Amino acid sequence: MDRITLCVLARAFLPALLLIATSAVSQERRANSSKIVVYKQNFNSLRAGATQPFPGAPGQGGWFSQLAIDPAFGEIEADIALGAQALREFTSSSLNGPVQTIDRRLVTPPDLTRYPRITLQVSFYARSSDLSAANTYFAGMLVGGGPYPGFEVLGFGITSGNGTPKDVAGVNLGFATFNGSDNNEPIFPKSAQNLAWDTWHTVTLVADQANDRYVSIELDGKLEDISAFSLPRSITAPNGWERGQLIEAVQTEIVPNAGFGGWSEDDIYWDNLKVTVERPRRSKRR
Repeated sequence: MDRITLCVLARAFLPALLLIATSAVSQERRANSSKIVVYKQNFNSLRAGATQPFPGAPGQGGWFSQLAIDPAFGEIEADIALGAQALREFTSSSLNGPVQTIDRRLVTPPDLTRYPRITLQVSFYARSSDLSAANTYFAGMLVGGGPYPGFEVLGFGITSGNGTPKDVAGVNLGFATFNGSDNNEPIFPKSAQNLAWDTWHTVTLVADQANDRYVSIELDGKLEDISAFSLPRSITAPNGWERGQLIEAVQTEIVPNAGFGGWSEDDIYWDNLKVTVERPRRSKRR
Protein backbone atom coordinates (compact mmCIF):
# COMPACT_ATOMS: atom_id res chain seq x y z
CA MET A 1 0.00 0.00 0.00
CA ASP A 2 1.61 3.22 -1.14
CA ARG A 3 1.14 5.81 1.60
CA ILE A 4 4.18 7.90 0.70
CA THR A 5 3.18 8.39 -2.91
CA LEU A 6 -0.28 9.61 -1.95
CA CYS A 7 1.34 12.49 -0.04
CA VAL A 8 3.69 13.16 -2.92
CA LEU A 9 0.71 13.44 -5.25
CA ALA A 10 -1.08 15.92 -3.02
CA ARG A 11 1.99 18.16 -2.99
CA ALA A 12 3.09 17.60 -6.57
CA PHE A 13 0.09 18.31 -8.72
CA LEU A 14 -1.75 20.95 -6.73
CA PRO A 15 0.60 23.80 -7.77
CA ALA A 16 -0.39 23.09 -11.38
CA LEU A 17 -3.95 24.15 -10.70
CA LEU A 18 -3.39 27.77 -11.66
CA LEU A 19 -0.94 27.39 -14.52
CA ILE A 20 -3.80 27.94 -16.96
CA ALA A 21 -6.11 30.93 -16.53
CA THR A 22 -9.61 30.05 -15.47
CA SER A 23 -12.35 30.49 -18.07
CA ALA A 24 -16.07 30.57 -17.39
CA VAL A 25 -18.01 27.50 -18.44
CA SER A 26 -21.67 26.64 -18.09
CA GLN A 27 -22.99 25.34 -14.80
CA GLU A 28 -26.37 23.77 -14.14
CA ARG A 29 -28.03 25.79 -11.41
CA ARG A 30 -31.34 27.13 -10.21
CA ALA A 31 -31.66 30.40 -8.35
CA ASN A 32 -33.18 28.82 -5.25
CA SER A 33 -31.91 25.27 -5.64
CA SER A 34 -30.55 23.36 -2.66
CA LYS A 35 -28.05 21.60 -4.93
CA ILE A 36 -25.86 22.76 -7.83
CA VAL A 37 -24.30 20.45 -10.41
CA VAL A 38 -20.84 21.96 -10.83
CA TYR A 39 -19.83 19.49 -13.52
CA LYS A 40 -21.23 16.29 -15.04
CA GLN A 41 -19.80 14.21 -17.89
CA ASN A 42 -20.07 10.65 -19.21
CA PHE A 43 -17.75 11.39 -22.18
CA ASN A 44 -20.14 9.70 -24.65
CA SER A 45 -20.78 12.78 -26.78
CA LEU A 46 -17.18 14.03 -26.86
CA ARG A 47 -14.91 13.66 -29.87
CA ALA A 48 -12.59 10.66 -29.58
CA GLY A 49 -8.84 11.23 -29.72
CA ALA A 50 -5.89 12.52 -27.73
CA THR A 51 -6.44 15.49 -25.45
CA GLN A 52 -4.63 18.63 -26.57
CA PRO A 53 -2.98 21.54 -24.73
CA PHE A 54 -5.19 24.38 -23.48
CA PRO A 55 -7.83 25.27 -24.60
CA GLY A 56 -8.21 21.66 -25.80
CA ALA A 57 -9.36 20.04 -29.02
CA PRO A 58 -12.70 20.99 -30.64
CA GLY A 59 -15.47 18.64 -29.60
CA GLN A 60 -13.80 17.44 -26.40
CA GLY A 61 -15.97 19.49 -24.08
CA GLY A 62 -13.26 21.70 -22.62
CA TRP A 63 -10.94 18.91 -21.52
CA PHE A 64 -7.30 19.67 -22.20
CA SER A 65 -3.87 18.18 -21.60
CA GLN A 66 -2.02 19.94 -18.78
CA LEU A 67 1.02 17.68 -19.09
CA ALA A 68 1.90 14.62 -21.19
CA ILE A 69 5.41 13.57 -22.17
CA ASP A 70 5.79 11.00 -24.94
CA PRO A 71 4.95 8.12 -24.82
CA ALA A 72 2.39 9.13 -22.19
CA PHE A 73 -0.93 10.69 -23.24
CA GLY A 74 -4.55 11.36 -22.31
CA GLU A 75 -7.44 10.59 -24.64
CA ILE A 76 -11.18 10.17 -25.05
CA GLU A 77 -11.63 6.55 -26.13
CA ALA A 78 -14.21 3.80 -26.58
CA ASP A 79 -12.36 0.51 -25.98
CA ILE A 80 -12.90 0.49 -22.19
CA ALA A 81 -15.93 2.45 -20.98
CA LEU A 82 -19.09 2.02 -18.93
CA GLY A 83 -21.04 3.64 -21.74
CA ALA A 84 -19.85 4.59 -25.21
CA GLN A 85 -16.63 6.39 -24.19
CA ALA A 86 -14.38 7.24 -21.24
CA LEU A 87 -11.36 9.42 -20.40
CA ARG A 88 -8.08 7.51 -20.36
CA GLU A 89 -4.61 8.42 -19.16
CA PHE A 90 -1.62 6.28 -20.11
CA THR A 91 1.96 6.31 -18.81
CA SER A 92 5.07 4.15 -19.02
CA SER A 93 7.93 3.38 -16.66
CA SER A 94 10.23 4.24 -19.57
CA LEU A 95 9.73 7.91 -18.68
CA ASN A 96 12.67 9.38 -16.80
CA GLY A 97 11.31 10.11 -13.34
CA PRO A 98 7.77 10.43 -11.92
CA VAL A 99 6.42 12.83 -14.56
CA GLN A 100 2.64 13.10 -14.31
CA THR A 101 0.23 12.78 -17.20
CA ILE A 102 -2.44 15.37 -16.34
CA ASP A 103 -5.79 16.25 -17.93
CA ARG A 104 -7.99 19.09 -16.72
CA ARG A 105 -11.40 20.65 -17.19
CA LEU A 106 -12.13 24.18 -15.93
CA VAL A 107 -15.46 24.87 -14.21
CA THR A 108 -17.33 27.90 -12.92
CA PRO A 109 -16.56 28.21 -9.18
CA PRO A 110 -19.62 27.67 -6.96
CA ASP A 111 -20.09 29.64 -3.74
CA LEU A 112 -18.89 27.19 -1.10
CA THR A 113 -20.01 29.49 1.71
CA ARG A 114 -23.63 28.94 0.56
CA TYR A 115 -23.18 25.39 -0.75
CA PRO A 116 -20.61 23.78 1.58
CA ARG A 117 -21.52 20.10 1.13
CA ILE A 118 -19.31 18.83 -1.73
CA THR A 119 -19.76 15.49 -3.50
CA LEU A 120 -17.33 13.97 -5.98
CA GLN A 121 -18.61 10.87 -7.78
CA VAL A 122 -16.78 8.97 -10.51
CA SER A 123 -16.15 5.47 -11.84
CA PHE A 124 -12.58 4.32 -12.49
CA TYR A 125 -10.83 1.34 -14.06
CA ALA A 126 -7.16 0.66 -13.20
CA ARG A 127 -4.86 -1.34 -15.46
CA SER A 128 -1.17 -2.26 -15.35
CA SER A 129 0.74 -4.33 -17.90
CA ASP A 130 2.67 -6.35 -15.28
CA LEU A 131 0.75 -7.12 -12.11
CA SER A 132 3.55 -9.38 -10.83
CA ALA A 133 5.88 -6.36 -10.66
CA ALA A 134 6.22 -4.44 -7.37
CA ASN A 135 6.74 -0.97 -8.84
CA THR A 136 4.36 1.75 -7.68
CA TYR A 137 1.08 2.41 -9.46
CA PHE A 138 -0.47 5.81 -8.83
CA ALA A 139 -3.43 7.70 -10.29
CA GLY A 140 -5.60 10.44 -8.85
CA MET A 141 -8.56 12.77 -9.24
CA LEU A 142 -8.96 16.18 -7.66
CA VAL A 143 -11.26 19.19 -7.64
CA GLY A 144 -9.67 22.45 -6.54
CA GLY A 145 -8.52 25.91 -7.46
CA GLY A 146 -6.89 29.16 -6.40
CA PRO A 147 -5.70 31.43 -5.13
CA TYR A 148 -2.02 30.86 -5.85
CA PRO A 149 -0.34 28.37 -5.46
CA GLY A 150 -3.45 26.27 -5.97
CA PHE A 151 -5.43 24.24 -3.45
CA GLU A 152 -6.95 20.82 -3.17
CA VAL A 153 -10.60 20.99 -2.14
CA LEU A 154 -11.55 17.33 -2.52
CA GLY A 155 -9.86 14.38 -4.17
CA PHE A 156 -8.39 10.90 -3.82
CA GLY A 157 -5.48 8.75 -4.97
CA ILE A 158 -5.42 5.19 -6.35
CA THR A 159 -2.33 3.18 -5.39
CA SER A 160 -0.68 -0.23 -5.63
CA GLY A 161 2.75 -1.85 -5.59
CA ASN A 162 5.39 0.11 -3.66
CA GLY A 163 7.39 -3.03 -2.93
CA THR A 164 4.50 -5.53 -3.01
CA PRO A 165 3.51 -7.30 -6.24
CA LYS A 166 0.53 -5.42 -7.62
CA ASP A 167 -1.57 -8.57 -7.98
CA VAL A 168 -1.11 -9.09 -4.22
CA ALA A 169 -1.57 -5.46 -3.17
CA GLY A 170 -4.63 -4.95 -5.35
CA VAL A 171 -6.01 -1.50 -6.10
CA ASN A 172 -6.24 0.79 -3.06
CA LEU A 173 -7.94 4.14 -2.64
CA GLY A 174 -6.84 6.80 -0.17
CA PHE A 175 -7.23 10.49 0.56
CA ALA A 176 -5.31 13.24 2.32
CA THR A 177 -6.21 14.63 5.73
CA PHE A 178 -4.66 17.47 7.73
CA ASN A 179 -3.33 16.26 11.07
CA GLY A 180 -2.63 19.73 12.50
CA SER A 181 0.86 19.92 11.03
CA ASP A 182 0.72 18.48 7.50
CA ASN A 183 -1.05 16.00 5.19
CA ASN A 184 1.49 13.23 5.75
CA GLU A 185 -0.89 10.74 7.35
CA PRO A 186 -3.29 9.82 4.53
CA ILE A 187 -6.40 7.77 5.20
CA PHE A 188 -7.10 4.43 3.53
CA PRO A 189 -10.77 3.50 4.14
CA LYS A 190 -11.37 -0.19 4.86
CA SER A 191 -14.07 -0.42 2.20
CA ALA A 192 -11.72 0.82 -0.54
CA GLN A 193 -8.72 -1.50 -0.23
CA ASN A 194 -7.48 -4.52 -2.25
CA LEU A 195 -9.91 -3.82 -5.08
CA ALA A 196 -9.81 -5.80 -8.32
CA TRP A 197 -7.74 -4.71 -11.30
CA ASP A 198 -9.34 -4.40 -14.76
CA THR A 199 -12.73 -3.77 -13.17
CA TRP A 200 -14.95 -0.71 -12.98
CA HIS A 201 -15.33 0.70 -9.48
CA THR A 202 -17.55 3.62 -8.45
CA VAL A 203 -16.59 6.00 -5.65
CA THR A 204 -18.64 8.77 -4.03
CA LEU A 205 -16.67 11.04 -1.71
CA VAL A 206 -18.54 13.63 0.38
CA ALA A 207 -17.07 16.56 2.33
CA ASP A 208 -18.43 19.29 4.61
CA GLN A 209 -16.50 22.45 3.76
CA ALA A 210 -18.16 24.53 6.50
CA ASN A 211 -17.11 22.17 9.29
CA ASP A 212 -13.77 21.19 7.71
CA ARG A 213 -14.61 17.51 7.77
CA TYR A 214 -15.09 14.62 5.40
CA VAL A 215 -18.55 13.08 5.61
CA SER A 216 -18.50 9.68 3.93
CA ILE A 217 -17.07 7.50 1.20
CA GLU A 218 -19.08 4.96 -0.76
CA LEU A 219 -17.20 2.41 -2.84
CA ASP A 220 -19.16 -0.02 -5.02
CA GLY A 221 -22.21 0.39 -2.79
CA LYS A 222 -20.36 0.05 0.54
CA LEU A 223 -20.79 3.18 2.67
CA GLU A 224 -18.22 4.21 5.29
CA ASP A 225 -18.34 7.11 7.77
CA ILE A 226 -15.16 9.21 7.58
CA SER A 227 -16.41 12.26 9.48
CA ALA A 228 -13.64 11.89 12.06
CA PHE A 229 -11.10 13.20 9.55
CA SER A 230 -10.36 16.81 8.68
CA LEU A 231 -10.02 18.01 5.09
CA PRO A 232 -6.55 18.56 3.58
CA ARG A 233 -4.55 21.77 3.50
CA SER A 234 -2.10 23.07 0.91
CA ILE A 235 1.31 24.62 1.55
CA THR A 236 1.34 28.42 1.23
CA ALA A 237 4.72 29.05 2.90
CA PRO A 238 7.53 26.99 4.48
CA ASN A 239 5.43 26.54 7.62
CA GLY A 240 2.03 27.69 6.38
CA TRP A 241 -0.96 25.51 5.46
CA GLU A 242 -4.35 26.76 4.26
CA ARG A 243 -7.64 25.20 3.25
CA GLY A 244 -8.80 25.70 -0.35
CA GLN A 245 -11.92 27.82 -0.89
CA LEU A 246 -12.49 27.59 -4.67
CA ILE A 247 -13.46 24.83 -7.08
CA GLU A 248 -12.14 26.02 -10.44
CA ALA A 249 -11.11 22.78 -12.12
CA VAL A 250 -11.43 19.00 -12.20
CA GLN A 251 -8.04 17.35 -12.64
CA THR A 252 -7.01 13.73 -13.31
CA GLU A 253 -3.56 12.20 -13.50
CA ILE A 254 -1.40 9.10 -13.59
CA VAL A 255 2.24 8.87 -12.50
CA PRO A 256 4.90 6.41 -13.81
CA ASN A 257 7.31 4.59 -11.51
CA ALA A 258 10.04 2.03 -12.20
CA GLY A 259 11.07 1.41 -8.58
CA PHE A 260 11.49 -1.86 -6.70
CA GLY A 261 12.96 -3.55 -9.77
CA GLY A 262 9.67 -3.38 -11.62
CA TRP A 263 8.53 -1.85 -14.90
CA SER A 264 5.09 -1.49 -16.43
CA GLU A 265 2.82 0.47 -18.70
CA ASP A 266 -0.13 1.79 -16.70
CA ASP A 267 -3.59 3.15 -17.49
CA ILE A 268 -6.43 4.78 -15.60
CA TYR A 269 -9.90 5.17 -17.11
CA TRP A 270 -12.57 7.59 -15.82
CA ASP A 271 -16.30 7.60 -16.53
CA ASN A 272 -19.58 9.02 -15.21
CA LEU A 273 -17.96 11.97 -13.44
CA LYS A 274 -20.15 14.28 -11.37
CA VAL A 275 -19.34 17.10 -8.94
CA THR A 276 -22.14 18.72 -6.92
CA VAL A 277 -22.42 21.19 -4.06
CA GLU A 278 -25.36 21.51 -1.66
CA ARG A 279 -26.73 23.79 1.00
CA PRO A 280 -26.32 22.60 4.61
CA ARG A 281 -28.75 19.84 5.50
CA ARG A 282 -31.22 20.67 8.22
CA SER A 283 -31.70 18.25 11.07
CA LYS A 284 -35.12 16.61 11.16
CA ARG A 285 -37.53 17.82 13.79
CA ARG A 286 -38.99 15.29 16.13
